[in-house]
Amino acid sequence: MKLSLSMDDKYRLFVPYDELPPETVQALLLYEDRGFYYHFGVNPLSVIKAARQMMKGGRRRGASTVTMQVARMVYHIDSANILGKIKQMLRAVQIEMFYSKEQILEAYFNLAPYGGNIEGIGAAARIYFNRPVSQLNLPQILALTIIPQNPEKRSLLSVKGRQNNQHATKRLKEIWHKKYIHKENEYLDLPLAVGVHLPNEAPHLIRRILTHHNGRIISTLDLDMQHQTEEILHNYVREQRQKGIYNAAALILDAETMETLAYIGSNNFNDATIEGQVDGITALRSPGSALKPFIYSLALEQGIIHPKTMLKDVPKNYGLYTPENFDRSFYGLVNATQALIHSRNIPAVDLLLRVGEENMYRLLEKCGVQKLKSPEFYGLAMALGGTEVSLENLTAMYAMLYNNGRFANIRLTTDAELKNKQLISPEAAFLTLSMLTENKAIDDVTTGFTAYKQKYPVAWKTGTSYGFKDAWSIGVVGRFVVAVWVGNFDGTPNNAFVGREAAAPLFFRLVRRLARQNNIPTHLKKHIPLNLATVTVCQDTGDIAVDGCENVTETQFIPGVTNIKVSNVSRLIPIDVATGLRACRHLPPTTVMRRYNFWPSDVLQAYANAGIGIRRPPEFKENCAVTSTETTGKIPQIVTPANNSHFLVRSKKLKQEKIALKAITDADVKLIYWFINNILIKEVKVNDVLEITPPLGVSEIKAVDDMGRMSAVTITVAPID
Repeated sequence: MKLSLSMDDKYRLFVPYDELPPETVQALLLYEDRGFYYHFGVNPLSVIKAARQMMKGGRRRGASTVTMQVARMVYHIDSANILGKIKQMLRAVQIEMFYSKEQILEAYFNLAPYGGNIEGIGAAARIYFNRPVSQLNLPQILALTIIPQNPEKRSLLSVKGRQNNQHATKRLKEIWHKKYIHKENEYLDLPLAVGVHLPNEAPHLIRRILTHHNGRIISTLDLDMQHQTEEILHNYVREQRQKGIYNAAALILDAETMETLAYIGSNNFNDATIEGQVDGITALRSPGSALKPFIYSLALEQGIIHPKTMLKDVPKNYGLYTPENFDRSFYGLVNATQALIHSRNIPAVDLLLRVGEENMYRLLEKCGVQKLKSPEFYGLAMALGGTEVSLENLTAMYAMLYNNGRFANIRLTTDAELKNKQLISPEAAFLTLSMLTENKAIDDVTTGFTAYKQKYPVAWKTGTSYGFKDAWSIGVVGRFVVAVWVGNFDGTPNNAFVGREAAAPLFFRLVRRLARQNNIPTHLKKHIPLNLATVTVCQDTGDIAVDGCENVTETQFIPGVTNIKVSNVSRLIPIDVATGLRACRHLPPTTVMRRYNFWPSDVLQAYANAGIGIRRPPEFKENCAVTSTETTGKIPQIVTPANNSHFLVRSKKLKQEKIALKAITDADVKLIYWFINNILIKEVKVNDVLEITPPLGVSEIKAVDDMGRMSAVTITVAPID
């Protein structure tokens, strides 16, 4: 049991009368009120003695019974004057009329002051002796008995107070020995081991719970795990101080019960230099790429992708928004799993556009993300951490992946109700978790069980916020969700705040400790039957494998949902046997049919920029008639301008106004011919951008490649003054 401050900053712990050791009552009545069981709330003899002594000018002595002291504490009576003393007596008589002697004693022991802001013997026993009242020995009981008479002077909180207490207790021991001479009093002179055991367990969690609860509370914390997590986090931050890392937060959850097992809101609750009392579990911060798995979950659920779908990672702009990858490079084509675990931004933005910003926004809303602005405010930046979430939000969302797409809030107390709601299909949740297990572990230290690391999957992800203000690492191992944040609460940036470098090492220290102490399954469990099937796909395209595909792999998909097709990138074309060049038509035996991949021009350019050589289809042996080529392959895709775009241009500077023309073409194209209203403007090389001065009004823009394939868009240009 752990003690914490009440809402009025008092330490209190209720103790029923039946749990009080008999010695506590005997010592109190011996010291304060020997006639307690015989008077009616006021002891006339004591009052008369006190009055006589005062009239003779002797030492002022109290005549308050235990009941009178209860009356003073309950009714907040100032008994220092005659009127107050009379009121106190009347209230004491009233209390005796309605309550039993045991109830009065119970009230006294739970209301009496024991020094500082400690009220009640239950709290005093915990703080001074770190034990419940039932385990107090006789010297400890006697030391507590004399405190309420003068709590400021006899408190055990200070050295001087302990000295005064020892002096006053000596007299009580003498009285006790005379009264209970036949008792075994050999323990009376045991040394008094006093400390100040003020509570410091999980201060962020305790403070949070107390704002919503009162009375006896049972938290879900696993205290051993809490201590171990604190130790690991403190040691890690201390080791990383040379990098400017001073603060971190961590949360560990049992996903099956949604119980919070460890809750560390900051590196040091009492360190004002890091704003340690801020709760990093509930603070809203930019998650960076840590939200990307849920974009992929929605894409899987809608059938847009499967884990091996090939996605474009090429330079692209979305109107005024031009996202870049963290390393400012582009992979060309990458399968969905690799795009997710390597945090490629362009594929994530593309997928968000396809699943719909509104759908992602609604998912965040249903997961309890607070203070969201409108979907239009975030736009496609939602894919890259544009929305602020808390560590608690993220932990619950990753637990949702473990729980077959059913979301529930985390539980802080054992009486908290567990409410589930289905937000993602079980199949999409499982596939997302499976994809995240492909993320290779990053451990900053060599451990003694390296081989064992490979025996259990860790489905994890990192995040780095814009401007290097927050580093995240979060994931699922077995039934546990582990979440880590590293940063500064005041938002001070630091180039070291990179998820994979600053947060992941701490994350894996916690994961490895969990794995040592718990039986982690060696594979992801399917908790319920799932509508999943396996298919062989061409590794290069992500589409169903066809004859001639050199590299094949297997992937899972959702039957009836996933849009999975036969590859249209891989094509059979006629090749002249003598020259090895492409023939216009298949004329065996002088030609043979061979398979080549026809990658779009933007993918080929990205591969070239990355220094990756791609096997391209050979050039034509001779000039073929346009009628032979225009019906094969892919038509140009005009990237900009978008169809039905509207442009406003300055009429006075019309010649200076420009719009860009760009198209993506098939792999066998070298030139693009641009037409405006059927008038040739210019021919350009593939991947070149052509800037033109647009004519006013409605115009048709055509892109025709050198194979005769054509596409068109319509734009409207209007002047402004």
